[in-house]
Amino acid sequence: MHSSLRDVNDFNIPKTILEGIKAKGIKQLTPPQADALQSGILNWENVLVVAPTASGKTLIGEMALVNTVLKGGIGIYTTPLKALASEKFEEFKFWRNYGVKVGISTGDYDESGESLGKYDILVTTYEKLDSILRHRPTWLSDIRTLVIDELHNVGDADRGPIVELICARTSLLGAQIIGLSATIGNPETIARWLNAKLVISDWRPVKLVEGFYDKKRNVIEFNDGRLESVSTDLIIHCVKQAVDGDYQLLIFKQSRKQAEMTAYKLAELLKGSINVDSTSLVDTVRSESPSKSEAESVTKVISSGVAYHHAGLSPITRRVIEEGFRTGIIKVVVATPTLAAGINVPARRVLVYTRRFEEGFMKPISVMEYKQMGGRAGRPQFDPYGEVILADVTSVSEGRKYIYGRVENVTSALTNMRSLRIHLLASIASGYLSSDKELDKFFSKTLAFNTPTFVVSRTSLHKVIDELASMGMLKYNESGYQPTELGIAVTNLYIDPLTAEIIINHLRNVDEVKDIYYLHLISITPDFGKIRITGYSRLEDDALSLVDLGLIPDLDIVKEIHYDDWLRGFKIALILNEWINEVDEDTIIRKYDIGLGDLLTITDTANWITHSAGIICRVAKLRNHAKNLELISKRIEVGVKEDVLELTHLKGVGRVRARILFENGFRKLEEVANADPKRLANLPTFGEKIANEIINQAKALITSPQH
Repeated sequence: MHSSLRDVNDFNIPKTILEGIKAKGIKQLTPPQADALQSGILNWENVLVVAPTASGKTLIGEMALVNTVLKGGIGIYTTPLKALASEKFEEFKFWRNYGVKVGISTGDYDESGESLGKYDILVTTYEKLDSILRHRPTWLSDIRTLVIDELHNVGDADRGPIVELICARTSLLGAQIIGLSATIGNPETIARWLNAKLVISDWRPVKLVEGFYDKKRNVIEFNDGRLESVSTDLIIHCVKQAVDGDYQLLIFKQSRKQAEMTAYKLAELLKGSINVDSTSLVDTVRSESPSKSEAESVTKVISSGVAYHHAGLSPITRRVIEEGFRTGIIKVVVATPTLAAGINVPARRVLVYTRRFEEGFMKPISVMEYKQMGGRAGRPQFDPYGEVILADVTSVSEGRKYIYGRVENVTSALTNMRSLRIHLLASIASGYLSSDKELDKFFSKTLAFNTPTFVVSRTSLHKVIDELASMGMLKYNESGYQPTELGIAVTNLYIDPLTAEIIINHLRNVDEVKDIYYLHLISITPDFGKIRITGYSRLEDDALSLVDLGLIPDLDIVKEIHYDDWLRGFKIALILNEWINEVDEDTIIRKYDIGLGDLLTITDTANWITHSAGIICRVAKLRNHAKNLELISKRIEVGVKEDVLELTHLKGVGRVRARILFENGFRKLEEVANADPKRLANLPTFGEKIANEIINQAKALITSPQH
């Protein structure tokens, strides 16, 4: 293992890759990059790289991918988040200069992915790649290299099984696997599972100094021996230090409310004292955020050089804040840990709060989570060092445990019945296994079956297979397992088999129902489980009244659902019902106490599940419900009543413009196609350019064969 930078010419790197990295301004390779090359990333070796943030892991994956393309194969780079995928896609587009076709795909799980074979390098999210592997497009055998970013997510309860199965399927394809992570406590175990060479490095471009705040002594104790006196509140002290030292500060709070309140407090404190021009950021948020209330509250703090960042914000506002922080316009960001999930937003100093409210208690975060957040400290090219400070440890020993303690082991999450149910069906329906022999071979490639303490046996797998058979998802006999039409549909739609069973079993027993009934039913399926919703218990009386009227599903009929989830689903259904009846975003956000980001997540998820439910009902011969669900899915996608749905086929016409057109007598595409451009241009939010575009689109649509 080397500890210093190495000249790029010291390595046997193919000419195109060498030219490319030099054109990027890279003349030297970091120690992890050098070690990865020597471990054989350009010779089809599987390699696991565990190295700090900003040590150059992405370039390791990049070189392996371009090398694969040069040798006639397809390379895939997969990440946990859409935002991360977009970031990497923008980076990799550089290789188009060398004739490499670079693409990105992060959604449409029921699309076969056949058209994606035109790319040489494809950037995806984990879920999208899992979906592609299930569909088995014809180009699958051309995949020669898979790079998995943030591989420690294999231990995550939700995403872990997906990562594990991606690795298992890729291994069966015989492709090279490159795993990248900053924090894995048991890298030897993970490398053994992947049959990979292990590259471990603690090299960072900027030295990281770690410390903790000792309340009793009112000092920050750093691991380089320094003590920093704190004479006031810790956050105010750190902000003052950052302003005086002209550097940026990132504060990680464990809840949205805390992040927002801290940002408001700091904005008041710093008003007028930071000399930055935030006009461009403020203008972008005001013009592009779909919510006036979000724009108002965010711009209030941005104008003081401060921002908050969490998943409740709209994607556009999150992007503006990240960009504002990267360019130095925003000096202090108070964020929830979602910002630590790999997006490149470093700061000189990072303050980490470790207590999170979970299951009724305040619990400390893991060492791994702390290291992920702390890894954001120190900006290469800007900072002489980075500092991370633990803000709320209860003792000196706890502070030192986080700093010097070992990162927790990554263990398989493919151990609960839900994960096994989803992924066993997917593996059978996708043709990866159809017999006990193939079952053993396939699962031998998972981390779960390569862990000595693993408790799931073949008996457990057979229990899940029995459950899937009872759901009508598959059949089995002496000759093996065969998926049913329903099982194949469920796998291709990327939904939990239990979601399909709840929908079918329930809708079989009812005839005509209102929209709210469908919305509540899809909201209580397990695929809606990950969405953050609070404050639903106060809706109990309303929910019970609607049950009595037969307007929403009775919990006694949907036996698989807990009462709490049923009530939570009711709140989601109310939100969705407002959305498809064109209630504006700000009203919904205020009324139901959710963020704009939450509303977008709810509508995206509901659109996917209602679309899937429509197809499932068609397979189950519930044609009337299928038709109704498909219509609701289209309405959820754009947030409109049925009467203006046709108008939303026009690009640039969303829920607001569609209603304006309708109220002004343009109720059909034909009426828009024949409109007077001047009259259309004078409508609110339109203008001459949009009016002409819409008229031309309408003319094209009404003459198309599908119309």
